[in-house]
Amino acid sequence: MSGPEAQSPSCSRLWDFPSPARGIPPPGPCCTSDPRRTPLWGSAERGLPLPGGHRPWSGPGPSSSSWSGPGPSSSPGPVRWSSSGRSVPGSAPRADRDSYFGDKSSFAENVSALNFTSVASSSSARDSSFAPVIKTPSAFGNPPRSSYGSKTPQMGHSVTSSSAVSTHSVTSVIVAVVEGRGLARGEIGIASIDSKRPQIVLSQFPDNTTYTKVITKLKILAPLEIIMSNTACVVGNSTKLFTLITENFQNVTFTTIQRKYFNETKGLEYIEQLCAAEFSTVLMEVQSKYYCLAAVAALLKYMEFIQNSVYAPKSLKVCFQGSEKTVMIDSSSAQNLELLVNNQDCRSSHTLFGVLNHTRTPGGSRRLRSNILEPLTDVDTITMRLDCVEELLQEEELFFGLQSVISRFLDTEQLLSVLVQIPKQDTVKAAESKITNLIYLKHTLELVDPLKALLKKCNTPLLKAYCSSLEDNRVVCQLLGEIYEHIHCLYKLSDIVSMLDMLLAFAHACTLSDYVRPEFTDTLAIKQGWHPILEKISMERPVANNTYITEGSNFIIVTGPNMSGKSTYLKQIALCQIMAQIGSFVPAEYSSFRITEQIFTRISMNDDIETNSSTFMKEMKEIAYILHNANDRSLILIDELGRGTNTEEGIGICYAVCEYLQSLKAFTLFATHFLELCQMDILFPNVENIHFEVQHVKSGLRSRESITYTYRLSKGHTEEKNYGIKAAEASSLPQSIISDAKEIRAEITRQITEQQSQSSPAEASRQRAVYQLATRLLQTARNSQLDAKNLRLYLRGLKTKFGAALSVAGRGSEEPEER
Repeated sequence: MSGPEAQSPSCSRLWDFPSPARGIPPPGPCCTSDPRRTPLWGSAERGLPLPGGHRPWSGPGPSSSSWSGPGPSSSPGPVRWSSSGRSVPGSAPRADRDSYFGDKSSFAENVSALNFTSVASSSSARDSSFAPVIKTPSAFGNPPRSSYGSKTPQMGHSVTSSSAVSTHSVTSVIVAVVEGRGLARGEIGIASIDSKRPQIVLSQFPDNTTYTKVITKLKILAPLEIIMSNTACVVGNSTKLFTLITENFQNVTFTTIQRKYFNETKGLEYIEQLCAAEFSTVLMEVQSKYYCLAAVAALLKYMEFIQNSVYAPKSLKVCFQGSEKTVMIDSSSAQNLELLVNNQDCRSSHTLFGVLNHTRTPGGSRRLRSNILEPLTDVDTITMRLDCVEELLQEEELFFGLQSVISRFLDTEQLLSVLVQIPKQDTVKAAESKITNLIYLKHTLELVDPLKALLKKCNTPLLKAYCSSLEDNRVVCQLLGEIYEHIHCLYKLSDIVSMLDMLLAFAHACTLSDYVRPEFTDTLAIKQGWHPILEKISMERPVANNTYITEGSNFIIVTGPNMSGKSTYLKQIALCQIMAQIGSFVPAEYSSFRITEQIFTRISMNDDIETNSSTFMKEMKEIAYILHNANDRSLILIDELGRGTNTEEGIGICYAVCEYLQSLKAFTLFATHFLELCQMDILFPNVENIHFEVQHVKSGLRSRESITYTYRLSKGHTEEKNYGIKAAEASSLPQSIISDAKEIRAEITRQITEQQSQSSPAEASRQRAVYQLATRLLQTARNSQLDAKNLRLYLRGLKTKFGAALSVAGRGSEEPEER
């Protein structure tokens, strides 16, 4: 067989899936029985509250006397353990690991989907000290508790609070991961499913030996449970992939099943059987994707036998996602930029998600979080979203009308999850549950007509497409079974509601601040841009600054005293880039962005006790990750590299890293206190220097001079000298120490100045002038929309500027001869 299916050697701690046709061996000595565990996946057991707050029906969970699960209650299941060395109960982890398979784009946009989560920290669990605790899942073979239905989160939903931690639901994602063997090692297949939203997401991609793509993908999914082959975790001989996953996911339950269940043929059969007709084109995408097919086979077999989840034929949404249609933001960068969680207070809403989250439904909130962690890279899709936001801002009646209708929708994804599951038995409670679901369905469908009436007034292509899609929502039935034929209509409705909710949230954010619609060119140009989170914290607009980065000047060195605003500025650029690529307006007077495929940051400088890493080692690991993965379409933000070692080594490392990065076409901003690096603009014409200005104010007390921060950017490197010493002086260090420090610093500065004066930068200045002229002409040819007259004036201006630059360079070359 061409795929990954293979028979593996038996393992004393691993049980095969039970079959009703043969006897079941009792639990082995290393298995522990577990109290009854509430199933993560009910069929029709999950009770749903009635619209308007009526008392919900209890789910029809079968009694113990009539249990029809796949095996007796004493049957053992697959091996399960927590990577932290303790058993993990069936209940979900804390809410800040909330996750959902929410499409980042809609079916009308035709862009792949994934979901969101807050970032989890890694640790250093090692195979040698790994002590798995094995248990038998009691969901297998044990009846659910009759009170389970009352624990379902409320379907009704009011305005979503702008907190960094979602309260809608806890993580309920189960993921299967498989890696190719032999020559196919490094080819990864992933299948994931959410117990609360009936959607399967398949992924397959090649990864390098660091498995950065796999770890990033799993961080975004934030799984409750990870399923892997038993051959990947042989004690004492675990694969590198298994080791890295267990190190990075401490609070996740791991389950191993025999390799033979990772069968790509069975996986394809599952998809053909369960995929709704509307999404059947996915079969063409995955026919040759053996590893994701193998993963989905193991996942669905596990769901069927262990979680007792049975789905109606042709009822699931199945989509394939590679890793090419979204921006890759690693977990460290997401944490540094405070995309979902505030670094000072995890409960704070001072995050990018908190700034934009004005959604009214759980689905809209989930989609927003998904988009923030994985922004789009397709300009056409982003433009369609921006058109919608612009129309919503211009049409006040449309904006408030849609917001009113959207806020009345229930959690349609959760309703779908209940509808597509088939109860094990036809009981009275199952019948009651069907009636409850019909009531929910009726309430949902009653909102379609007012939503459609509002969308008919729209002019943008995306909103028109949504209006046309709603014409197909013709589900009127007397029996629940008749819904399956039209289940795709409900998927469309769910998709439309969540996307409209997110677009309305973008428009709402614009009404609270003066955001501007971004353009997309090959230049990053921001006029008077400001930090969106800082604006929310201070309740007033922060100091705004300009940014201009092109291929001709793509490496920017940022200098300035401590606390002058360098780190905040770097984060501001990344946040504006993300906002633009998810279809939001951005905080600026004008903005133009180049589509980026990756965002890298190296900002924090804290010791990592968990991995036994000093500040310097942590810096080196992060910068190594950037150097190995950056490409010409990356946005790279580096703050204070090399401060964890001595000055000479720090400067040497920074210079070498800068030389490597400036050879790429990536847009890089490099903040540093090493002013020696500012001389790189003499050697490299694509290097620019900018700095934050400060003002000096003399105080009456001992005529001391203090610094006032302006937070304004200017061209060139900072002229401030000894600002570290001045900061030390403000901390009341002894005056003798301050005096000695000033003398030593003055001597070092004199020596450096003498060395620099011995060389003439005239030739470098000429090369810079030629280089900048060439890049400006290339940029004009690509992006100019000027008419002939204005274009002629612009070109004359470039000629004049070029001549002036050559003249300055010529004078510089004559000065040494005169001496």
